Amino acid sequence: MNSILILLLCVLLSSTSHASSITRQNFCKADLNRPDTPSGYQCLPSDTVTAADFKYSFNGKPGITLPSKSLIFLATVHQFPMLNGLGISAARAEFEEGGFVPLHEEDANEMVMVLKGQLDVGLLTPLNSYCNTLIPGDIMLFPKGQPHYLINSGRGKAVVVAAYSSPNPVFRLLYEELFANDVPSRIISQVSFLDELQVRKNKARFNGTG
Repeated sequence: MNSILILLLCVLLSSTSHASSITRQNFCKADLNRPDTPSGYQCLPSDTVTAADFKYSFNGKPGITLPSKSLIFLATVHQFPMLNGLGISAARAEFEEGGFVPLHEEDANEMVMVLKGQLDVGLLTPLNSYCNTLIPGDIMLFPKGQPHYLINSGRGKAVVVAAYSSPNPVFRLLYEELFANDVPSRIISQVSFLDELQVRKNKARFNGTG
């Protein structure tokens, strides 16, 4: 299983242009106190890098709790500075029974591999949907900018790991964009074909106004 994940990350690494910005030692620990740039953060002195800098563990790290019985642990350049300039990052998601990651998209290509449980996943385009059921060892590709979802459709907890073709991917959650804003509910209702009462309920749930 670990070898599959390593292969997954290597494939993403080979497909990015960020690696060309790294010279000489082929690694660059991010100086997170300096500004970010299109090619990454400035490098800390290589003589300050230790073996521990090349290792990252999700264990004991704070996660992001979604209002859908799911928990996301990120390993972007902000948590794992050695990813700087390499054009890759990772995440781990844990789903309680019945939990899910709502419809969302990223500004990066994503590959998800199931470690535990069963998930129903779907990739949406304007003309088609691409739906699959995943079990441990299965991998699913979500191309950049395509809305998708993941649902724990099995019994007990489900766990996945994900790899991204960006050191710091931006996540866009549809429910936040629709309801966590100050656009009047009647406008959201009109442009989204949703019932206004449901829009108001969701705005209250996700701290939107209007």
